[in-house]
Amino acid sequence: MRTLCRLLTSIGLLALLATVSTGFAQGEAPSGGTLNLAFAGSTGGNTDPNRNNTIGYLSVSRMMTDVLVEWHEGEFYGELAESWEFSDDGLSITFRLNGDATFHDGSPVTSEDVRATFERITREGDPLPQASLIASVTGFDVHDDHTFTLHLSNVNPDFVMGLGRIFIVSAATVEDPTPVGTGPFRVVDHVPDQRMLLERVDDYWQGTPNLERVTVRDIPDLDTIVLELEAGTVDMINFVPVREVRRLEALGFQALPFVRVNTARLAINLSTVDDARLRQAICYALDREVVLDNAYAGFGIPQYTLAVQGTWAYNEDVTPYEYDPERSREILAELGYTTTNRDGIVQRDGEPLILNFPSRGDGEWLLATQIMQQMLADVGIGTRITTADSATYYSNVRTGNYDLAWWLSNAPPEPPIIATNLHSETFWTVTQRDDPELDTLIDRGRYSIDQDVRAEAYRELQRVHLEEAMECLMFWVQQVHVASPDFGGLYVMPDGIMTRSHTWYREP
Repeated sequence: MRTLCRLLTSIGLLALLATVSTGFAQGEAPSGGTLNLAFAGSTGGNTDPNRNNTIGYLSVSRMMTDVLVEWHEGEFYGELAESWEFSDDGLSITFRLNGDATFHDGSPVTSEDVRATFERITREGDPLPQASLIASVTGFDVHDDHTFTLHLSNVNPDFVMGLGRIFIVSAATVEDPTPVGTGPFRVVDHVPDQRMLLERVDDYWQGTPNLERVTVRDIPDLDTIVLELEAGTVDMINFVPVREVRRLEALGFQALPFVRVNTARLAINLSTVDDARLRQAICYALDREVVLDNAYAGFGIPQYTLAVQGTWAYNEDVTPYEYDPERSREILAELGYTTTNRDGIVQRDGEPLILNFPSRGDGEWLLATQIMQQMLADVGIGTRITTADSATYYSNVRTGNYDLAWWLSNAPPEPPIIATNLHSETFWTVTQRDDPELDTLIDRGRYSIDQDVRAEAYRELQRVHLEEAMECLMFWVQQVHVASPDFGGLYVMPDGIMTRSHTWYREP
């Protein structure tokens, strides 16, 4: 796994979509059997696919019905939509539907079904969970049964990314508790917050599913889920703690690592640690490989810039920070820090260099913080760790009550860059600095319809970010689903949603 992770840095991180090799030619996978899924938590999913809002139940939504456009290995492809085209000004998109797509009741998918789905999701006063993804739609023109145009309030070249979570249902049933969908499976039984049973649709428009049924259970305790997986009463579980993954692999289970633009880095409060050279010394002191291996069991890929390496947004001409403790010490000396403290902590003008380094008090988060504390101490930078519950910790970092902080955040896989967290208008702007020039770069990358213009802005953003050492980038985090060894054809998107359930199968 470690070797695989390192190799992937050179071919593009977003190509890492978890799949289980079928071992069979197309259309030859064995038919029959049941997949037993279990999700941690006491609150379960909904039989209306557009009411689901967790990764597990968004996967179930993908079993019930299909989406217009899906993202796959760096490219968008049509599912219910066979084509789409932006207008020259980027403010409208015209879609052409696939004429072969049908609902479970045999009726064809039409433009009116799409319009009804959009209108129900964004209903004023009663929006559904994914409403924000299509909130910029200001108009919906139906041209014919298979062609329609969406009008947008602003240019957003990544608008189609959100369509992977908008589940099209029949207009005639859009208000029903279980609306009619187009997917490989239909719901036949549901006990809220306990279980859901889905059976295959033999005449599914993309081909008869291999599995006969899928059962989904809600189990409050993750430890219980793991025990049931080992006992064989559950066949697949989501978001397994990394401490368990290696053990389960040793028992023969399949680890399905996946990654989105999910970054782990050392956030720096630019208002309190306001010298870029000191921030550079901090970044040179950190060994990302050691943190990754010891706190996250190697489930991640080194991150060198804000953009995913190997993608259209990546700036290969910048020099990232690598582990170089000697360079860190040199910078501290150039800044006038000398080591006179008995603990080896540098000081200047009689004041030791000690930074406020709060942490969540749990698991990998605290361990990563403690490892970095030791690395910083090794070059003479002192830190003070205090712990708090997650909510308190997040609030303190967001409002600037810190100097250094371990921080994880994520974004959709397109665009392949973690940039919005640096914008001064973002809720989670943890750098604590308003920078109009930086905001302009981010806006140019976010709202230009020309990808060359976007790439230029994002590359310049990476240069500024590294030059000023605004954060110490560490790695792109992988998360892991685990499945029993006799299931194949499983496909996991970068955000963890499982798709293409008609290809899943059980080996005889």
